[in-house]
Amino acid sequence: MSWRALVAGVAVAALLAGCSSAPDQPAPSSSTTVTPTPSRTPALPAVRSYVALGDSFTAGPGLAALGAGGELCLRSDHNWPSLLAQRLDATSFTDVSCAGATTHDVLHQAGGPVGARPQIAAVRAGTDLVTVGIGGNDGNLFASLISACTGGQGACAPFSRDSAPRILHQTVSDIATVLDDVRAKAPKATVLLVGYLRIMPDSGTCPTIGIPAADTAAVAAAEEALDQALADAARNAGVPYVSMRKASRGHDACAGARAWTNGRTVRDADGIAFHPRLAGMQAVARAVAAELAD
Repeated sequence: MSWRALVAGVAVAALLAGCSSAPDQPAPSSSTTVTPTPSRTPALPAVRSYVALGDSFTAGPGLAALGAGGELCLRSDHNWPSLLAQRLDATSFTDVSCAGATTHDVLHQAGGPVGARPQIAAVRAGTDLVTVGIGGNDGNLFASLISACTGGQGACAPFSRDSAPRILHQTVSDIATVLDDVRAKAPKATVLLVGYLRIMPDSGTCPTIGIPAADTAAVAAAEEALDQALADAARNAGVPYVSMRKASRGHDACAGARAWTNGRTVRDADGIAFHPRLAGMQAVARAVAAELAD
């Protein structure tokens, strides 16, 4: 993959916590004293070796500092795998996620700035946790989607309805293959497939996303179809799927201060256009941690 292709992939690839209580007060003499049930903090598993695989929604381009060795992949040390590794207090953490990556880059020699080795090379027999966030770049899905939906030629709905399903049909198989191969390399590892934060609202539009209201529903439908494809791939591979679609409702790019993803408008050091903000990365880390908890 050329550097120019990587940059283009980054630009369009994704168009896609304790409760506190007040101190106990003496109960009035006329009341029955109730002993509160202590809240239980779910225990996180002990993780010796954690490997994160994925594309730009995992890598976190534009978020705070770049991680060591992550310059060419625009990989942030504030992406959700890094936040998760801190929560888990992982003994060993290897993040090979890369902006522009596809399932092919996970399994096969990528070359170019993405690196000569496939991402899966980081997985070892003794790895005990692997997270995978991939699929949005396969078949040039979202690059084609954004082109169709910003061209003003009425191509958005037909692409979402006709072309996207064909791409996603193959993507399901390719993601399942990734998951199968990861499990084969690390048979004792916990393997999780992690989904994408939503960018589009369910309906309507806003200036920050810059897509006409007539087309946002088609883009949202493509996002939902990708989420379903990931769920199908995880089910086919027998791997848990952490969907972020329901969790991120109300946190789309039109949600203002509540947004977990950017539209075209980007705040300094808070992700790039149409990609997760730090708040979104924190939300994904919480969701994955909850999936891992007892």
